[in-house]
Amino acid sequence: MPVNYDEAVDYYDATRGFRDGVVERYRAALLDCTGAGSSSRFLELGIGSGLIAAPFLRASDDYVGIDLSRGMMGLIGGKLAGAPAPRLAQADCRHLPFAAASFDVIQAVRVFHHLPAWRDCIDEARRLLRPGGALVIVENLPPAEAERPPWGIVQDKWDEILRGLGLADDGHGDGIWLTDDSMRRYLESTGASVDFTDLLRFLEKPISPRVMVERRAARMFSSDWPIPAALHRRATRALKAWLEEECAAPDEMVERETIFRALVARW
Repeated sequence: MPVNYDEAVDYYDATRGFRDGVVERYRAALLDCTGAGSSSRFLELGIGSGLIAAPFLRASDDYVGIDLSRGMMGLIGGKLAGAPAPRLAQADCRHLPFAAASFDVIQAVRVFHHLPAWRDCIDEARRLLRPGGALVIVENLPPAEAERPPWGIVQDKWDEILRGLGLADDGHGDGIWLTDDSMRRYLESTGASVDFTDLLRFLEKPISPRVMVERRAARMFSSDWPIPAALHRRATRALKAWLEEECAAPDEMVERETIFRALVARW
């Protein structure tokens, strides 16, 4: 099953949000990339709390969103500044409640790595796209030349600790990343043309290794939710000990440049 983010409603925006202006720039880049205009109809798979959707909705775009989490979708209204309420559906992207050929652009941002049945989701998106429409699958990835940030080393240490406890956490689950060539191969096998493009470079909000450790301790990452409580406590103790004894600058706030990279598929 895809991940339901009801558990993250209280902290999602604070921990996954963007600097001012980033999502507005993202909307402009997506419109330019897809050629969408005022008559285009959009569907977002995994709309969540509306972080990506907000500028589209404020611009009165014809925009529909689906998500498994009613709690997350309940946060969207607070971002709209008087814009009309969004059209939302609680749905699994493998089985969407829309007629065929209903949308011009279907986008999924930071979603596909949570989808075990990602091929089914692609097939459903293909069913819903109008001729000439685009499926846009987006992840935020570091530039190739970027060094591993200090808080990224926390992730590496956490993975090492989990492996030592007989667990695995690569942040992947059974979903898929843009870096996996199997997505391109599958899309091409369905007759799609596939292009990769960097939509936008931006600076993430600054964060320190200590804050990342605190978020691990609080189970703020969906990859940690299945870990048994006793093992999670052991892993957290080991991570906190490492932070105090070995991490060179545990409180240094670091901002990282990242890229919204998109796979654009058309049939």
